[in-house]
Amino acid sequence: MKVKRITVFAAMIITAWALLNTGVSAQTLKAAKGDIILGAKAGYSMFEGYYKSRFMGSYCVGLSVMYGNPEMVKFLMGEFEITYGRYPLKESRKSYLQTVSANAGPVFYYPVVSHFQVYAGASALASYLHLHTDLTDKNEKTFKPGLLARAGFFFPIQEGFRIRAGAEYTLVYLSGKPLHGLNFIGGLSYNFNPDEQFGEIGTIQDPAFRIEWYLSRAEIAIQKGDIKDARDYYNKILAVDSNHREAREQLDSMKMAEADFSRAMKLIGDKRFYDALPLLDDAGKYMAAAREEQVKIRKQLAGEAPALEKKGIELYERGDYRGCIAVMKKLLLIDPKNKVGTIYLPRALKRQEALERLR
Repeated sequence: MKVKRITVFAAMIITAWALLNTGVSAQTLKAAKGDIILGAKAGYSMFEGYYKSRFMGSYCVGLSVMYGNPEMVKFLMGEFEITYGRYPLKESRKSYLQTVSANAGPVFYYPVVSHFQVYAGASALASYLHLHTDLTDKNEKTFKPGLLARAGFFFPIQEGFRIRAGAEYTLVYLSGKPLHGLNFIGGLSYNFNPDEQFGEIGTIQDPAFRIEWYLSRAEIAIQKGDIKDARDYYNKILAVDSNHREAREQLDSMKMAEADFSRAMKLIGDKRFYDALPLLDDAGKYMAAAREEQVKIRKQLAGEAPALEKKGIELYERGDYRGCIAVMKKLLLIDPKNKVGTIYLPRALKRQEALERLR
């Protein structure tokens, strides 16, 4: 009984400490955005000690939510988790022990390198235990407090996702005897504030690493066509290194892309679609809106492709290679993979070059 009381008391201390370190008011959240991470895990679970001879090892699954704010407390997150496990009795596999547990507590982490973090934590644990014995058709159900300790690794990957691998130890007293649990788990989680990437940027001060991280985020933003986010990341690079050549070149290119998009929209307004398409192509390297407009115009002009194919071939066969080149370029503006255009344009260019050498 004394050991039980110590366990409950320790669980209450850990829970209170976790809340003090990770709980934040609405006002604080407005002032500083933190990381909110949802995760799922699965693994193998078994018992040690007295109950090892009674139950077989089995699977466990769980869901978790984590919160942390490196601007408030570095290297610390709070985690709340719900897990489920089912353990067959060795005497009769139709008999089993089911556990549904909830735990909450602090998790300390440290980014060893950019894509590898170690973590460790302790939590207060509350478990619902259901023992079903098939031979007697008896069901026993009870709630028990306990403790959980965890350690492992995080592997951050793109777009806010991270892989988790680790081990967990649980302690619950069942029928006055300690129920020692050992879980080996793996999982995947998602950070709803990937800009902070679990505090990597907030805690790592190495300029070279920060620049590389911002470059990777800027590239992702460009692929999405989000020029605003890309510009923000390049400006963050310049805040670290004001002479960073790639950041300055990319910012200049984005400025040019916006100018090209503006010119293209004016040309489209004047129905000069073929003049607008090359500008949209250049702007589309950075702007999703330009790519969308380009697709729209190409669909609108798709009906002209057969006539352009026919006209281009006729000009080529008549020896009017300049005319063929102009028509095939228009055709490829509509459809860059058009077979007629990809065949006849290089042929016409070679013939025209040969004629000019003869002159």
